[in-house]
Amino acid sequence: MQEYMRERFPEAVVLFSALGFLTLVAELLLTTHTEGIQVLAPLAAATGALAALAGLWLKAARPWAIGLLLALMSVGLFGFFQHIEESVEVHMPAQVRLVDEDGEAYPMYPRVGKGEGEETLPPPLAPLSISGLGLLGALALYVRRP
Repeated sequence: MQEYMRERFPEAVVLFSALGFLTLVAELLLTTHTEGIQVLAPLAAATGALAALAGLWLKAARPWAIGLLLALMSVGLFGFFQHIEESVEVHMPAQVRLVDEDGEAYPMYPRVGKGEGEETLPPPLAPLSISGLGLLGALALYVRRP
């Protein structure tokens, strides 16, 4: 078994990378991550799965697949910065000044929570899964023996 895995390890890594991309597509579609710029994530994940499988099965497509998987890393970084930006917008407290009967002002910050109708924070590191899967698949295709 060890000898078989040593010979086929890059292929196994590429297959697991493709399965990771497909799982990510399913998760993004189930969570309705398809509005506006969010549609970029499921498209990138589907492209990553196709690129990984094409690079594995088509000898001529291997260099293109490696380049495409490396380019998908930028999509993950773009999503990371989008999620960080949304988190900062939600956490930026809007200062409200309350004035009592004597004219004294007291700053008050709104509470951010998971109450009904309140916005939840996007997971900031989740988009980096596209970057990681892309890098993993590209490296495995690169070291694969023809």
